[in-house]
Amino acid sequence: MTLSTVDEHGYPDARVLILKNLDHRGWHFAIKADSPKGRQITNNPAVALTFYWPQLGRQIRIRGVATELPDSESAADFLERPAGSKVTALASKQSEVLADTATLERNLKGAREKIEAQPEYVAPAWKVFAVAPKTVEFWQGATDRMHQRLRFRVSNEQDGTWSRDVLYP
Repeated sequence: MTLSTVDEHGYPDARVLILKNLDHRGWHFAIKADSPKGRQITNNPAVALTFYWPQLGRQIRIRGVATELPDSESAADFLERPAGSKVTALASKQSEVLADTATLERNLKGAREKIEAQPEYVAPAWKVFAVAPKTVEFWQGATDRMHQRLRFRVSNEQDGTWSRDVLYP
């Protein structure tokens, strides 16, 4: 799925992530809280998720609010990751400028040793978020450009009612 956030200058920022889970709280994803996307969500938790299946000409767009889930869920998610993924998560200063690969190699070596010595170690910055939807749009493409679009919006947050709209293509 694609997660879209907004940076401190008001520019949209999008990247592809793995959908980890879906439950009554929303769509879940895991990130490093100190990454750009983590800082952006802290500053503005309004986000968008987009799922796209080109072979089917179908997409789902979700707009909502990202909420950090309990530390226990973040820890469980981190511990379920493959060892190599844990090592990379610890070693990487995500999206910062890498001056030389030797620094990254040293970071990887140190992180690998840490994970081997402490298999239950959880990166403190590892967080799982859930996006509680405010709107969900289903889009089905058509070769004649008469796309089918259905939008569902939360109409009453107290009782959880949704409204449904058919949109122009």
